[in-house]
Amino acid sequence: MEIKVYVPQKVEIPDAYIPALARRVADCLGPRAATISATRGHLIRQAVQDGLLRQLDHLIAEDGSVDLLCDPGAEIPLELDQQTLTLEQLLDALQMRRSWNDVSPSAEAA
Repeated sequence: MEIKVYVPQKVEIPDAYIPALARRVADCLGPRAATISATRGHLIRQAVQDGLLRQLDHLIAEDGSVDLLCDPGAEIPLELDQQTLTLEQLLDALQMRRSWNDVSPSAEAA
C-alpha cells in the first residue's frame, strides 16, 4: 500500500522574491488570477518550480507540477487587513508597498 504523508516543515523565502513569485503565479493562471484567492501554497510551489527551495526538488512531478500543501485540510487564503486577497490584489499590494518604500523617509536618507 502506498500512502502520501505530508510532514510539517518550515521554509523561508526572502521577502525580495515574493513579488516575482506572485507575478509568475498570476501569469500562469491568466485571467483566473483576478478571482482565485492567493495562498502560501501558490508562492511556495512556484518557489520550488523556480529552484529557490532545492531541498524540496523531490516534490516536483514529471509534468512539472509540485505535490505540496502548505495548510492542513485546505490552503488558507492570504489576508491583508482582514480581507482575502486574490492573486492580482496581492500583486497590487506588493507593488504599492514597493512604491511606498521607494519614497519613504528611510529611502530618502540613503
